[in-house]
Amino acid sequence: MSYKSDLFICVGNAKHFLRWEVPELQKYFNIVDSPSPKTILLSFGPDVLDIASKLPALKRFAVTFPGFSQNPLRDMHTRERHNDILKNFDAVFINPGPLETAYSELNNIELYPFSVDMNLVTLKRYRNKLTSLLHVSGVAPQKDWERSESIMKLTGLKYEVYPPRNEDFYSAEIKRNEFKNKLRRKLGIIEKKYLPHGYVTHEKVVKKYQSYDGFVHIANDVKHIEHIDGKYTASLIEAGVTGSILFWHDTYKLGNGLETVFDLSVEPEKAAKEILEISKNIDIKKHSKLTREEMIDTFNVQNSIGIRAKSIIEKLG
Repeated sequence: MSYKSDLFICVGNAKHFLRWEVPELQKYFNIVDSPSPKTILLSFGPDVLDIASKLPALKRFAVTFPGFSQNPLRDMHTRERHNDILKNFDAVFINPGPLETAYSELNNIELYPFSVDMNLVTLKRYRNKLTSLLHVSGVAPQKDWERSESIMKLTGLKYEVYPPRNEDFYSAEIKRNEFKNKLRRKLGIIEKKYLPHGYVTHEKVVKKYQSYDGFVHIANDVKHIEHIDGKYTASLIEAGVTGSILFWHDTYKLGNGLETVFDLSVEPEKAAKEILEISKNIDIKKHSKLTREEMIDTFNVQNSIGIRAKSIIEKLG
């Protein structure tokens, strides 16, 4: 590409999701530090939609996803506000999932696959047995994490919910990160930007994925007015990249688009039996390998950004 158009990215609290996408975006665009009437604007995240809609732009695009205490699926006021803002964008990129329903009245919606940082989520081993289970999520209503915990317990297998459901754990994590940055300042080293409260470093979470055989995220649709999940969780996808055997429930009844993910019942007793039955009837190592391959093929950043970049470039005329 001989000439790259200037692109300004308006981002707020979603910087940790944007981090691994920027290098790929730079292959298509010249990333600039400020908006202008001659610059493409890309709004990134549901928390900056209103701000981005008021900035000057040559063309206006949005990437948005569930979260950040905004639920256009259940909260009709939020849906009306989002629709009113998003109709003014040249294109709005969303993942397949509940936002398709929330924004069904808009005619500028385009689907793109979610992306994960494949460089960070590495393969340590293919699983050859299923003797342990893991659930990873934040402490939020839509995660329905107690259900996953009860299912894992009912299987009789070794299991863990991570991070621990303990506020002291998060407080200790924050203090530890602050101490590390204090040492960096004393040594004249650039401080590290850590994830916000409620998150754990990806390095630690990835080690958890790698140390368990299966990943369980079975959530009922809690119909919460504020909180919403995506069709699949980032944790489930990342666990799959490490070769974990994935167990999931089709919360929004939108269909399971992933061949290697096992869609289970929402009832704990039934789901636990399904996990044990599945583990007896599949080639674990073969399925572990196929799971990793499907996650990489579907959620790699090159494909995800390529779809969006091509659409933006076509609309520049």
